[in-house]
Amino acid sequence: MAEITNEMILQAIKELVEQLKNHSEETNNRFEQINQRFEQIDQRFEQIDRRFEQIDQRFEQTDQQFEQTKQQLVEINERLDQVEQKIEEMDKQLTDVANGQKILVEELFENKKEIKRVKNILNIY
Repeated sequence: MAEITNEMILQAIKELVEQLKNHSEETNNRFEQINQRFEQIDQRFEQIDRRFEQIDQRFEQTDQQFEQTKQQLVEINERLDQVEQKIEEMDKQLTDVANGQKILVEELFENKKEIKRVKNILNIY
């Protein structure tokens, strides 16, 4: 009977070892799957990081373009101010020319009246 008990104990130990082996393999397989899943997650995070880097670069480019556009706008405003000043100067000069022409026309008219008067006097004599 002791031999049967020993044999049963040995058989139970063999079965436990086999179960432990199977359980160990299953656990290793599960850990392998978990590792693969973490690798996939790591790859996804790397993709997301690259995407954020691309977005950051685009924001930097946009910021640079905005600064360039802003500088161009400042330059255009300065040019417009200069043009406006030139237009004001030209307007003043044109007003001065128009006033001068008006004076000349008035003097010409006065001169023609005087010439006509002198002709009339000379025709009388």
